[in-house]
Amino acid sequence: MINLSNKAAKRFRINWKDLEERSGDFWKVDAVMVERVPMLFIVHEYTLFTLVRRKSQFRDTLAIASEINNACPWYRGTKVTSLGKNGNRKLTGSINEMKRMTLGLYAPEQINAMEMTINQCLFSYLSTDRNGYSTPFEAVESYIQGQTPWL
Repeated sequence: MINLSNKAAKRFRINWKDLEERSGDFWKVDAVMVERVPMLFIVHEYTLFTLVRRKSQFRDTLAIASEINNACPWYRGTKVTSLGKNGNRKLTGSINEMKRMTLGLYAPEQINAMEMTINQCLFSYLSTDRNGYSTPFEAVESYIQGQTPWL
């Protein structure tokens, strides 16, 4: 259910090199510093729908899985917590784009505004052609209807 970035694995004291490489209907967790506060970007691989949370809210990855299940009832992937790593460079590039869009603009207390900004932005990752862009909110609607045309 969860793929960790190298930074996130370090935050949870998990050896990233031992994790299995995989892609699919998973959530990628990446760690980022907002001001001096460790934060997690929890990004759904198919839709780029993003949850932003303080790292201090989570003691382990089971708590992240629980948060995903509570915050995203639309998620139809496996509910069993498993860990892996994702080497999808397009996904990593989109997450880096999210970081550039939000870091420096929001304080750690402005999590809701940060999430809203990310989930309303257009991303080429969600497109089947060069000029078609979509937002994570639109991608979730397609996902709910059983459509994922960009994959």
